[in-house]
Amino acid sequence: MENKYFKQKYTEISQTVSEEIKTLDKYFEDYFVSKKNEDKKNQILPILNEFLSKKGKRIRSLLIFLTTKAMNKEITGCHYKLALCDELIHNATLIHDDIIDCSLYRRGFKTLNFDYDSKLAVLAGDYLLCEVLKTLASYNDERIRKIHSSTLSEMIKGELHQYFNRFKISTINEYIEKSKNKTAKLFEAGILSSAYLNNCSEEEIQHLSNFAINFGIAFQIQNDLDNFNNQEKVNEDIENGDYSAPVIFCALEKYGENVSSLNNVKQMLKQLKNTDAIEKTKSLVKFYIDSAIENISFLEDNLYKRALIDLCNLFKEKQDG
Repeated sequence: MENKYFKQKYTEISQTVSEEIKTLDKYFEDYFVSKKNEDKKNQILPILNEFLSKKGKRIRSLLIFLTTKAMNKEITGCHYKLALCDELIHNATLIHDDIIDCSLYRRGFKTLNFDYDSKLAVLAGDYLLCEVLKTLASYNDERIRKIHSSTLSEMIKGELHQYFNRFKISTINEYIEKSKNKTAKLFEAGILSSAYLNNCSEEEIQHLSNFAINFGIAFQIQNDLDNFNNQEKVNEDIENGDYSAPVIFCALEKYGENVSSLNNVKQMLKQLKNTDAIEKTKSLVKFYIDSAIENISFLEDNLYKRALIDLCNLFKEKQDG
C-alpha cells in the first residue's frame, strides 16, 4: 500500500507531462466512442469503460512520454496509440490475474470476476487483447508488432511458470526471470516501440531496453514488497502458492539453499521479521533501480531526464521510508 509521500511525489513527476496524460485520457474516451458507434449493441463496452475509469498509475504511458521528450522528440498520435495499447494490455492481464488469484478487489473496487463472473472476466480480458492486436496491425514498423507479440508470449510464459511452480521455493534468479517476463517486458515493449518511432540509434535503443528491463524488474519486486504491508494480499499469495522475494530469502536463510517447498508457510511468515529477508529484498530493488539510472546516463540533461531519475529515486526512497 502506497504512502501519501509516494503518491504526492509521483503526481509531481507526472505533472511534467500532464498535457500528454490528458491527451491520452482523450484517446481512451475516443476509443470507447468509436467502439460504441461501430456496434451500439456491444454490451461489454460499458463494463470495460467502468473498469478502465478506475485508473492506476499509468506508469507505462508516463515512461513512454518521458523517454521520448528526454530525447527531444515530439509526441505524435502514434505514441498515444502505443500508450493506449500498452495500458489495455496491462489491464487485460490484471483482469486475468484477478481470475487466477480469485481476487475480490482491484484498486479498491470489486473485480470483474467478483462483480460479474469469471466467464465474463475472461472474455473481457480477451476482448481488450484483440483490440490491441487490431491497433498494432496499423503500425508500419514491423518491429513494433514483433516486440509486442514477443512480449505477450513472454508474459504468458511467466504466468505459466508461476502456475506450474506453485508452492515451490524457486531461486532468486528464477524469481527475477519471472518478474522480467511478467512485468518488465511490457515496460520494454512500450519504451522500445517509442524509440523506434523516434528513429533512435541502435546504441540508444540498447540503453533504453536495459533501462526498461531494470526498472520493470525493480517495479515488480517493489510491488511484491508492498504486498507485505497488506495482510489480505499476503494471505492471497500464500494460499495461491505464489512466493515472492521476501519468502524466498526467508526460506533460504532458515532452511538453506536446497529448500524446495515449505510445510508451514504462515508459521514461517511470523518469523520473517526476525530475518534479513525484507532488507535483502529492498537491496534487490536498489540494485535494479541504480542499474536503470545508469542506463539513461547517455541522455543529455533536461527536465524530462531529471523526471525519469526522480521517478527511479522515488522507488529507492521507499526502501528508507
